[in-house]
Parts: sequence; C-alpha cells; structure tokens
Amino acid sequence: MRIHSKIVCTLGPVSSSPEIIENMIKAGMDIARLNLSYGNYEEHARTISIIRSISEKLGEPAGVMLDLPGYKRRRGGIVEVFRDQLEFASEQDADFIALSFITSAEQVSEIRDLLNTIDPQKPLIVKIEQEKALENSKGIIEVSDGIMVARGDLALEISIEKVPLAQKRLIREANQRGKPVITATQMLESMVRFPQPTRAEATDVSNAVLDGSDAVMLSEETAIGKYPVESVAMMNRIAMEAETALPYHEVLEIGSYGLLPEVDDATARAACQIAHQIDAKAIITFTAGGTTAMRVSKYRPQQPIIAVTPSQKVVNRLTLSWGVVSVKKHEFNVLEEVFELAKQSALETGIVKKGELIVITAGIPLKVPGQTNLLKVERV
Repeated sequence: MRIHSKIVCTLGPVSSSPEIIENMIKAGMDIARLNLSYGNYEEHARTISIIRSISEKLGEPAGVMLDLPGYKRRRGGIVEVFRDQLEFASEQDADFIALSFITSAEQVSEIRDLLNTIDPQKPLIVKIEQEKALENSKGIIEVSDGIMVARGDLALEISIEKVPLAQKRLIREANQRGKPVITATQMLESMVRFPQPTRAEATDVSNAVLDGSDAVMLSEETAIGKYPVESVAMMNRIAMEAETALPYHEVLEIGSYGLLPEVDDATARAACQIAHQIDAKAIITFTAGGTTAMRVSKYRPQQPIIAVTPSQKVVNRLTLSWGVVSVKKHEFNVLEEVFELAKQSALETGIVKKGELIVITAGIPLKVPGQTNLLKVERV
C-alpha cells in the first residue's frame, strides 16, 4: 500500500470517461489535473463533476488541480481573462490552481491578491519552468502553497544537462519550507505508446521519490496515451518500491528541513520523533485547515499521518501532502472526544490494529488553525 508519495494525473481525451477515471483512482491517482489551455469550461466542469461523483462512490479522496495558461498582464494589472479563469476555478471548487510561466514572487503575490477577492485560501501551485523562476525559486516558494518542477520547459531554458541538479535543488528548497513539490514531465513517456516504461523512466520516478518529491506527475501518458490506467498502476508500483528505501529518520536526526522557532513546528517534529522512538504505527493529526498535517508531513515520518478533519475541502487539499491519509469526521468539541476519535479513525483506515501505539497531535483550543501544541500517546 502506497502511503507517502502522491500521484498527479493529467486528464485528457482518453481519460475523461467515468470508467477510465474510476479505474485511474483505483490504480492510485490522488489528484486529477485539468489543463485549461485545452478544451472549454463546459467540458472541464463535466469532468470535475465525474471526478467528484466517483470519488464519493469509492470513498477515496481525489483532488482536482486546474492548470491555468501563462501569466498575463497589461498596464493596470492582470488581464480580465485571468480573473475569468480564477472565477471558474472557484465556481468548480477546484482544490489547487497551478500557475504557468511565473518568474517572480511578486507575480505570485499579485495573483494571490486577485484570488483573495474571489476565493481566499485557495492553494496556488507555481510551475518552475523558466530560468528566471529558478533564480527566484526561494522567494516563489515562500509565497506559494507548493511548486511543480516542470522539467520540459525548464530544459529549454537552462539546457538539459542542468535539469537533474535543478530538480534536486528545487525539491530540497520546497522540503525545507514544508511546501509540497511535484516532479513532472516525461516520467513514463514511453507508456504513451507502449504498455511498459523503459528502465531509465522507472529509475527517474524512483529517484524523484527518493529526492523528496511529495508527488510525481503523469502528463501525456494519461491525457492522450494508449495506456492511461496502466501508467498510473506502474507509477504506483515504482513509487511503492522506492518508499521502502527512503531515509525516513535522517530528516529528524540532522534537522535539515528548516527548523522554525514556532510551537506548532516544534510539536510536529516532536510527534515524529516520539513515533519513531516508540515504534508507533501512525501519527493522528486533528486539523481544521490542514496545517497540522502539513507540518508533520514536512518531517517525513515513516509512520502514516492520519489527518482527521470535518472538512471535505481539507480532505481534498491533503491529497497532495506527503504521507497523509485523510479521514472526514464530525466536528470535535471536547478533548476526550478527540482521543476517542483518534483511535476510531486509526482502526477505520486499516493502518493500525488493536493494541498498537499511536501518537496524537492537535491544537488547544480546538478548531483554531495553526495552533498545534498538544501531543499524546495512546494505545488503541
């Protein structure tokens, strides 16, 4: 069972039917990516409706990412067509918005300001695909909710031999800030035409996982390829195998992932350290907005992170966060109820058995985002 790394799949002509989407979710798709450069709003709305319906039927979270065409502006600010795309993303309740051809943190902030007038707190994923964006990567990561290493266009900008090291650097920078990072482009490209990838492609996916990617992405393989479901299943198999070799505890031991002088960050790291030391089977996070689970995810524990939340939006948003399995529960108001819900949720996922240890983390007062300050060890 793949727990840690996530799979993003681009939908297209060969993968927009209910049957194919259902089989892709079953094969391991965590997030469906729709590219607004192709098709029209009516087609995309229909596809999103299918994704939501099948996700609910299967009881499996499936995030929706809308990939917007390139950043545009005129004198006076962002053009109205860009506002139109953001409004469509809001109307469809997309879980993530991906931004193309961004070159600076200022551009991200400008788009964020516009988005805040339409749908505040919608996650922005910035595609790093230009040399200028690579130069400004730290600032871009700081103001975004995650990045995508778009290796195709990036290779045209910086020359192909520099892409592998750029990929590793971008993943490391995103990891240090606790921001999700997606590695994308030509990962299993031969599966556009053939039912098996090359050995080099399998190695590429494995190395992306080992480098620290939160997610790996399929593009043409699932959008126009002959084997969309098989591509997802293959990526799932490769990622699962790579996860067996991840150096889970090095992050905690060397403290290389950007320690912050904040209570919630320290609590998240401590939860991972305790879980490792006592061989707990899972870390249970109670999260109103997803922040607690993402904080724990930053420290890459070997144990699955079970995020308990009353919000379906949060469940969908956490489909991009490394190591997180989300469980939707009713609102929790009493601390003792939290502990019982933790045990119940751990058992429901099938990850934890009776008699095993779990580490619980939450915030007091309850339901206040960004207040992670409680740790408790329980035996289920």
